Amino acid sequence: MFRRLVRGAAPLLLLLTTGAQAQSDAPIGPADLRQHIDRLASDRFQGRAPGTEGETLTIDYIAEQFRARGLEPAGEDGSWFQPIGLVERTTERHQVSWSADGRALPFDQTLIALQGREAEVRLDDAPVVFAGHGVRLPERGIDQLAGVDLQGAVVFVLLDAPDVPGFPPLAERVRMVAEAGAAAVIAVTGPDIQWSFITSNYQRPTTKLASQAVPPVVGAMPATAVQQLVDAAGASFERLLNEQPGSSFRAVALPIRADLEVRTAVTPYTTRNVVGRIRGSANSGENLLYLGHWDHFGLCRPEGEADRICNGAVDNASGIAAMIEIAGRLAAQPRTPRDILFLATTAEEMGLLGAEYFATHPTVPLSSIVAAINLDTIAIHPAGEPVAVIGRGNRALDAAVDETVAAVGRRLDTDDEAASFVQRQDGWALMRAGVPAIMVGGSFSNMALLNAFLSGDYHGPEDEAGPELVLDGAAEDSNLLVALGRRLADPAIYRPEASEQE
Repeated sequence: MFRRLVRGAAPLLLLLTTGAQAQSDAPIGPADLRQHIDRLASDRFQGRAPGTEGETLTIDYIAEQFRARGLEPAGEDGSWFQPIGLVERTTERHQVSWSADGRALPFDQTLIALQGREAEVRLDDAPVVFAGHGVRLPERGIDQLAGVDLQGAVVFVLLDAPDVPGFPPLAERVRMVAEAGAAAVIAVTGPDIQWSFITSNYQRPTTKLASQAVPPVVGAMPATAVQQLVDAAGASFERLLNEQPGSSFRAVALPIRADLEVRTAVTPYTTRNVVGRIRGSANSGENLLYLGHWDHFGLCRPEGEADRICNGAVDNASGIAAMIEIAGRLAAQPRTPRDILFLATTAEEMGLLGAEYFATHPTVPLSSIVAAINLDTIAIHPAGEPVAVIGRGNRALDAAVDETVAAVGRRLDTDDEAASFVQRQDGWALMRAGVPAIMVGGSFSNMALLNAFLSGDYHGPEDEAGPELVLDGAAEDSNLLVALGRRLADPAIYRPEASEQE
């Protein structure tokens, strides 16, 4: 296994091209992309896992390529980097007992999965609460946490969310419950999720932002086990689910007390986003943002396997390669009025963590970012595919995309199949923070090609660099994104203040 590293290694001589070559304003071709993919997805880069030697090689390479193309550093303290604290946690063991009116309640210890925030967490005689979905939406008049003091409580929340637009995902609802003072938040899983799937997930390491608020204990229990527990205490789980309408539901204190002990291996470490900038000509205070994730899974197969490295050539060395070349072309052309930022994010594969951190700790005011363009998994289609857009809905941005696609002679894909991927990519973290964010290109247009990749080489050692990679379409998309960037970085053409969310 790779050891966790704190950056401090000697600078690496990773410059592959001369400054003049890097500043070329010729159209981006497959060979331009291939040189970066071959390097980033090589075994030497060890699968680009955050916190490893592979990260050091990767972020130094990206920073050097940005520098060679005339970008300036735009990270923290005048550097290329934005440090981010992560915490990896792995459950070692746990024990829980429940009681009602002083009598122990029967319970099967295999029907609960727990993880602690710290290495050792004990809860003694904690109150137990059922909080429905655990959601607070004051703009809709919903507060399911009202009515009961959650301080120090073990709180059950339903994992499955209602089919309501904008309803918060589980992670957000756990945060709400934690902020209300809960000592433990336990997700109640329904019959659609196999319990073995839940327990296997809890047995693997999980990684979160060190800055993320989490309760002392998180966990899961199947609904059948919760029902047996509640009913054994003399209450009725069925009534809890049905007595109060969802919109007016208020948390209910249960006649149960809990004792929990959880031991967890906790490993904090630091990873980094890479941030570069092309200064605009107008000192406008506004920014266009390109982003793509540099990370992948590192060693993804057990020791002894013939090929242990998940190299991540398509996902996402291809996106980083395109971003480097797009940066070079834009830097070689007359400067746009707005600044253009280039963000290579870390820990996307761990849950969009690098993009989430940037969205909550931006290096420029979020309000100054007029649009964001994400590049991910772009090397799977030939030239000539229609252009799909993920993240449509902002009228001014949609119009700019449509006009650019027409101007370069491409066709627009209008079937909206790609919309299902909107929450699975880094742009989602920015969209949630109010920044218009899109993905534009042919990779998400041909769903047969995309699904073949997702069901095949995706997230496995087979996603490797080599001559068989299809890069004609990726190069075509990269040139489209150069043209789109010039349009979006010009306030005379694109005015975000005139846009409206549909």
